[in-house]
Amino acid sequence: MRAGGQRIVEEYENGDSPEVVCARDADKLECLVQAVEYREQGYANVQAWIDSSLAGLRTDSAKALADAALNMSCVEWQRTYLR
Repeated sequence: MRAGGQRIVEEYENGDSPEVVCARDADKLECLVQAVEYREQGYANVQAWIDSSLAGLRTDSAKALADAALNMSCVEWQRTYLR
């Protein structure tokens, strides 16, 4: 990996800039939504996945989106937030 790529990975893993926080929250939200979709499809044992994703969220906006994902059907959530 080139030096610039290493710097970006290091910043993502160790930084706390607004951009890094937003990127991490986006990753956690994607994981949470995927776990919720799996739960709706009948897969078991996804609660720990959901809980760890929730625990990693840092911004109020990400927490609000997570709350919506947990309290709506996947179709309703997508219709509302992915227009």
